[in-house]
Amino acid sequence: MALAAVSHDLRTPITRLRLRSELLDDEATRDLVDADLSEMEGMIDSTLEFLRGGDSSEAARPINIVSVLETIVDDEADQGRRITLDARAHGRVLGRLLALKRAFWNIVGNAVKYGDSAIVGIAETPTQFSITVEDDGPGMPEAQMERVFQPFVRLEESRGRETGGSGLGLTIARAVVASHGGEIALANRREGGLRVTIALPKLDVFAPQPADAAQDRPAQSGAAAESRSV
Repeated sequence: MALAAVSHDLRTPITRLRLRSELLDDEATRDLVDADLSEMEGMIDSTLEFLRGGDSSEAARPINIVSVLETIVDDEADQGRRITLDARAHGRVLGRLLALKRAFWNIVGNAVKYGDSAIVGIAETPTQFSITVEDDGPGMPEAQMERVFQPFVRLEESRGRETGGSGLGLTIARAVVASHGGEIALANRREGGLRVTIALPKLDVFAPQPADAAQDRPAQSGAAAESRSV
C-alpha cells in the first residue's frame, strides 16, 4: 500500500506536466519535455521495483519461457535492433510473468544498448533452463562483475538517454531471478562482448508439492498403521 501511494504521488505531477507540454507551440521543445518525463517515469518504475526487492503480489503460474523471450526479441527487432533468438529447448517454469519479463527486458535491453547485435539462447539440462544473452559490445572488467549488481551502480559516466539509466536494471534482474529459485552470472566472451547467463529451474523441479498430496500422506500412514495393528 505504501509503495502504491508513493507511486501515485510521484506520477501525479508528471501527468500534469505532460498535459501542460501539449500546450507548447514548439514541437521540438514539446518532444524534449515528453522525453524527459518518460525518463522520469522509467526511473520511478525502476526505483519502485527495487524497493519491492523482486517480490510481487502477482501469482505464480506455469510460464512458457520461450514465448516470453520471443516476445522481447521480436519487439526489439521491430525497433530495428539486430537481435536473434536461438531456442534449443522448450518448456515451462513456475513464475510470475510480469516480473520475469521485466528481468529479461533489463538484460536484453543492456545487450542491444551496448552492442551492435545480440543473441538470446535457450538450452536445458534435466533440471533447469539456461538462458544466455550475448552481445558484441565492449564487455566488462571482471573486477566489476559483482559490483554492477549493486543498486545505482553504472560503469559508464553518461547520463544521456542512449547509454544512461538508473543503475537498477541488473539489481532488479538478480532479485527477480533469485525469487524464482534461479541464478544469474556475467562473463566476457572470448571473441568480445558480454555474456549473461540465467539459470531457472524447470516447472517440475521448482513447483511446490501439491497440498492434497501432502495431506494424503499422513492419512495413508495412519491407515497403514491401523492395518498393521489388526
